[in-house]
Amino acid sequence: MIVFYEYLEQPPYWIAHDEDGYWLVPVRAQGWHDREMFVGRVPELRQVVNVNQVDLGLPDSSKAAS
Repeated sequence: MIVFYEYLEQPPYWIAHDEDGYWLVPVRAQGWHDREMFVGRVPELRQVVNVNQVDLGLPDSSKAAS
């Protein structure tokens, strides 16, 4: 499962966390395909509750539970 976080230092990006690590993901349609490794302070992240507001090109089963 992928969990998304708001990155308070760099909007409009989210941080996605999956089994491979943390990813910097643009908040726009199909943003997941433009991801890059996130290097930053994880404690400053706030979990995104409703990721269904933006189409990241993920299958429904990969989205975080709301």
